[in-house]
Amino acid sequence: MFWIWVGVIIASLLVEYLSKNFTAICFAFSALLSLVSIMFKCNYYIQVSIFLVLGVLLIAVVRPNVLEILEKNKKKKKKKAKK
Repeated sequence: MFWIWVGVIIASLLVEYLSKNFTAICFAFSALLSLVSIMFKCNYYIQVSIFLVLGVLLIAVVRPNVLEILEKNKKKKKKKAKK
C-alpha cells in the first residue's frame, strides 16, 4: 500500500501543477495522511476512508478560503503594478 499512496500523492501533485485550482492538492494531503496511517497498522478500508473523507472535507472547508486569499493577493499585486 505504501507505493500506491506515494503514486497517488505524485499524481495529485502533477494534476495540481497542471490545473492550479487547489482541488488535487487537497487529495494529495489526504493521501499523505493515509500514507502515515500505514505506520499505525490501519487496514486498507480505513486508509481509503481517511483519503476520501479528508479529501472531501478539505475541498469543502479549506479550498474556498484558500481561493479567497489567493484572489485578494492577486488584487493587491494588480494595485501595486498600477502605481
